[in-house]
Amino acid sequence: MKLIAMQRIGFGFMAALFVLTLAACAVPAATPATETLTVYQDAPTLNPLDLGAQGNSPGDVYYFYAPLHSSPGGPVTGEVFGSKTLVKAATAENPNVEQRATVLVFTFGNRQDQIVVMGVPDYPPNAAEFNAGAPVLRAVLGGTGRYIGARGQLTSTRNADGSYMQVFTLMK
Repeated sequence: MKLIAMQRIGFGFMAALFVLTLAACAVPAATPATETLTVYQDAPTLNPLDLGAQGNSPGDVYYFYAPLHSSPGGPVTGEVFGSKTLVKAATAENPNVEQRATVLVFTFGNRQDQIVVMGVPDYPPNAAEFNAGAPVLRAVLGGTGRYIGARGQLTSTRNADGSYMQVFTLMK
């Protein structure tokens, strides 16, 4: 008799545990809070480096920098430094697109506050920059100072004059 009672209690416990597990899985995860930071970048000064085969080929790099502003035309509040390395040239199947591994370092506060960004966006072949008006997403890898532990994404939009609007969506 005790064995049957223990089996029923054990079965009841397991059934309750199963129901609780299902309930926990059914609860949607809370959406993480985000913070948006928008900076306005002047047209970058680009310095190309042609590596490997002459002309457009994997390994070619553009190094660049540009001042940053908190409002269009406002005072300089920081700088961006970066590189764009061609990693996949245009192909016969997709002749209008190549990919570049891009690393960006945004610096603020005497370069003590930094945000590091990386991604592999599409570029038009043989062009130094991506097309105006088409936003490009890249990952925020981390930061220093005020931005220590930063994570999220950067949306870069190139303007017709070559300047950029850079919108960070940072996880809190």
